[in-house]
Amino acid sequence: MRFTILQTYIFRVFLPSFILSAIVFSFMVIMVNLVQFVDKGILSGFSFHFFLKATLYLLPNIFSLILPLAFLMASLLVLAELSASGEIMAMRASGYSFNEILLPLFLFSLVLSLLLFYTNNWLAPHYTRRSNDYIRAMAKKITKIHLQPRTFQKIIDWCIYSAEVDNKKKTLKKVKLSRVFQNKAGNKWFLRINAKTANYRILEDRGIEINLKNGKFNRINFKEKNNLIYGNFNLYTTFMPFFTEKMLKRKIYRFEMNTPSLLERIKKDKLDESIKLKYKIELLSRNTLFLTPLIFFVIASPLGLLLEKGGKATSFSLSLLIIFLYYGLFTLTKVAAKKYELFFPWIMFIPPISGFVAGTYIWKKKLYLK
Repeated sequence: MRFTILQTYIFRVFLPSFILSAIVFSFMVIMVNLVQFVDKGILSGFSFHFFLKATLYLLPNIFSLILPLAFLMASLLVLAELSASGEIMAMRASGYSFNEILLPLFLFSLVLSLLLFYTNNWLAPHYTRRSNDYIRAMAKKITKIHLQPRTFQKIIDWCIYSAEVDNKKKTLKKVKLSRVFQNKAGNKWFLRINAKTANYRILEDRGIEINLKNGKFNRINFKEKNNLIYGNFNLYTTFMPFFTEKMLKRKIYRFEMNTPSLLERIKKDKLDESIKLKYKIELLSRNTLFLTPLIFFVIASPLGLLLEKGGKATSFSLSLLIIFLYYGLFTLTKVAAKKYELFFPWIMFIPPISGFVAGTYIWKKKLYLK
């Protein structure tokens, strides 16, 4: 299917407004997440690397939220401007129907809906999980440490003690290190290292490297007490990481699971009925929200064509009102479905049906009477 010159013009006018609206909404959402990331990261020391990773992995989730909003605002702004300038009237006088004028916006909303279907069900849950992993790591990760004399200090898996500490020269005296670890065979060992002197250096965002001198070590197997390894050394180097992959092990939430995983959990796992209901609500939410661009097309198209006065200010205010009403209604129905199981799943269809009904009413009763 090929666009006419007029339809190409409509699309070329619409696209810059859509991109600008998407950038504005993206900036707002990222700023909100930035505040949350910093608050969590400051607890142990903010890491720019972890913040960048967390933000990048959150982008699919951000796009699934802001793309319908950007489409709604751009549609209202562009159509209201064309209507106010008399271009819509000129197009109608040239023999073009409203359907032909709005075809580029309809096809664009359809593409967005298909994109959101894939994003909501597969892409966003996967990368939301990755983002939350980095947020968790940033909150737990040690980025700064100040060694104290005659004090036992815990650094992830290690415990360190030193009778004397010189933090300027990075030297230690009468050092004791200990840790419990598990080898590949699954056996747990207790490792203890004593040294007369040591020097250390802090590798930023990685850990502490310690060079121990003139000491001894011993390693004991927890299961086999007689299995003891010991020895003396002149120089021994070890590394204490600020972060390990074990720190990422956590409970996986439903919004971090893709749709096939959720369906498998519902079918195979013996879940509590309340948990199963939450999983079902999550699935239905994803598969109603992907229709939002199409719903906003049905609402915004006739409203934009009717706004001959007020211009951009009215279009902007109206788009915010529609966003507030639609997502407010969606949130209310979601809460009601969780609280009153009797209403599920039918109550979840109220927002999209209401949007289509409202848009169709405006289209038929108002626009065609114009």
